Amino acid sequence: MITVGANIARVAVIAVLVFLVYKAGFSRATRGVFVWSGFLLMTASSLLYLLDLFFDSTQFEALRVVVGGVGLVGGEILWIFFFERLRPGEVFFYAAGGLALSCVLSLLMGYLDDVVAGMINLFVPALSVFAYWQAMSELDRRDRLNDPRGPYVVNKEDCLYEEKDLLKGVLQVAAAFFLYALLLGMALGYPDGRLRELSQAVRSIHQVLVVLIIAVVVWFVLVRGRAFKLSGYWLFQNALMMASICFLMSGWDGSEESSTFLLANAVTCFYIPLVVFICFIGRHVHWPTTLVYAALYGGSLLCMAVGRLIVYAVGPTLDHSLWLLIVMALVVLVEATLILRPHFMGDHPVGFELDRMAECAPSEPQAAREEDTVGAFAANCGLNETESAIVALIAQGRSRSFIAEELNYSENTIRNYTRTVYRKAGVHSKQELLDKVLDGSRPRS
Repeated sequence: MITVGANIARVAVIAVLVFLVYKAGFSRATRGVFVWSGFLLMTASSLLYLLDLFFDSTQFEALRVVVGGVGLVGGEILWIFFFERLRPGEVFFYAAGGLALSCVLSLLMGYLDDVVAGMINLFVPALSVFAYWQAMSELDRRDRLNDPRGPYVVNKEDCLYEEKDLLKGVLQVAAAFFLYALLLGMALGYPDGRLRELSQAVRSIHQVLVVLIIAVVVWFVLVRGRAFKLSGYWLFQNALMMASICFLMSGWDGSEESSTFLLANAVTCFYIPLVVFICFIGRHVHWPTTLVYAALYGGSLLCMAVGRLIVYAVGPTLDHSLWLLIVMALVVLVEATLILRPHFMGDHPVGFELDRMAECAPSEPQAAREEDTVGAFAANCGLNETESAIVALIAQGRSRSFIAEELNYSENTIRNYTRTVYRKAGVHSKQELLDKVLDGSRPRS
């Protein structure tokens, strides 16, 4: 219950974050608040752990877990600030690599004396903040080399996920994440809500296995150049969940520990697509990435806590716990169908940003033909250089906000230029304009 309470406290803090970002956005000072709050609260949690060890008691345990849980929010958002400045492939590499590194460190810490492990934990938040500062400084340096005119500015590539089919797909993925988190909470707390623990030996096997899985996925995506398609990865996640439920149904000797082992892997691997997907959405919508994080990550934490509470409240009252497992199996079918159905998110799989052979990128001859077509259209209609650039970007399917950032104008200025283009071309809508460009027609007299 302490762990559930800590997760609910984290969700409450994330909800406050949503409100603050909605009202005022993120300034440099606001970012500093999250950096320092995460550092101070996580350090305080480690200090409380050492005090419990020193006095051989558990009087600070509840406070330690809640303080640490709330402190994690600042630490997680800190790295969202870092991720949103990276290229898609870098986001994937650092998210997967960070998870692998945490597994390796947890593996080593598991075999240390409790006092030694506690002392190391005391310095981990400070090391994390230092690493964050170093990483951001390196990104600033890289941005100055690429653009000497000023500091880094996050540029939205387009508003792709705001298109009807893709937005529907995003909502499906969010619902699948929430249902899967609910299942994780229920399965981990089965049959009475109490969390099942792994032995140190089995936990070590789990951590080594996760590192190997991450290595294979990173090789497949970044070395082989394949897209990180959520549908394929989700099959793996659901295979772990269904196998764990089957073990619980069997009632064999050791079935509970086998189920817990599979669930531990499912929980750890769940965070790769979650973090990567949050960052990818942030590249294609007007919302800040922190708001996307708050909605998906905060919602997943809440659903996991609710799953534990459901099993805690309902499990002991059932005549046979098999009914609970049957309900869980049905929920698996629902959440898997949301992502695995054939026409998911139109023609764009989640993770298409990582596909080196992306179909949406035109070949050089095709791009040259498009440029010639726009150039001929601009000459026929008497468009100036800025108007021609706007038409070229519209023909690529770019949004007004993207065009404004690309050409360094305000959205209102782009709107006025677009109206002038419509008037010169004798059209009244974007579709009519595109038809004129493709047909190479002359403007109406």
